[in-house]
Amino acid sequence: MIATPQPPQLVQITLSAEELKSKQISSHNLQKAIEALHRDGACAIVNAIDPAHLDKMNTRMVKEAQILYDNPNTHRNFGSRTGNIQQEPVVEPEYVFDDVVANPWAIAVTECMLGPNPHMRFYSANTAFKADSRQPVHVDVDFDFPKIPFGFCINVNLIDTSPENGATEIWLGSHTDCDQDTTAENGETGVRKDLREKRRKISPPLQSSLPKGSLIIRDFRLWHAGMPNQTDDPRVMLVTIHFPAWYRSNQKFFLPKSMQGKINWGRLVPCVEWVDEDYDYLQGRHDHDFSLLP
Repeated sequence: MIATPQPPQLVQITLSAEELKSKQISSHNLQKAIEALHRDGACAIVNAIDPAHLDKMNTRMVKEAQILYDNPNTHRNFGSRTGNIQQEPVVEPEYVFDDVVANPWAIAVTECMLGPNPHMRFYSANTAFKADSRQPVHVDVDFDFPKIPFGFCINVNLIDTSPENGATEIWLGSHTDCDQDTTAENGETGVRKDLREKRRKISPPLQSSLPKGSLIIRDFRLWHAGMPNQTDDPRVMLVTIHFPAWYRSNQKFFLPKSMQGKINWGRLVPCVEWVDEDYDYLQGRHDHDFSLLP
């Protein structure tokens, strides 16, 4: 009797008490993460962040999200019907946590994929309000990128996530199929339909339910899509992006000068533009350029 193939699943890693205490990932879990990233382009660590830190951030960011959502000038990701807005994280010292911006277990994983001292060049968020429309399947890069792993997004949802509240749709393994021709000529329509249907037969997309305190490490090249939040509670998702030390980019993120020396970056190199205390972080920026410089 031929066994029925099981649908692909996101690899989920649970840190042991010893790993949590030492802030060192075990060789077995590190191997599991690296294998998943090479094969699938994504993996999750389900207990990497203190839920109390996320609760504090969520209380503040949901209030700010409503202000942004009510402002017609706020950037909407793939149009207003998706209910998804771009939102910058709070950068006041009491809202910036090491396990969120410089998670030691995530850094250990990305360092194995990218080489020593990965550079963090991005810290932002997006928030999904109740909506009935999804984003197109897309890739975050549309330039002539290296044909090796060159960037990893670390996504952190501030609450439990499930398909009901818009857990991100991911296409495991699609990072190895990605090149400049993956996206249709009209970038707003996302990945070409013929490529989507071909990959669907190999590895259909999925939405994983994850508990609060999880993080997802995702290859920058992986196909994905924001999905409708069907609940009345906004779902905030943070993102930092790690690049290898050799990657030629001038992209930086912003933190107030009061945060200098306050964050334990570990082996992560923060590419920060330190700004004055009156910097209005809620304004945000949408002119990011991650392309590889000549």
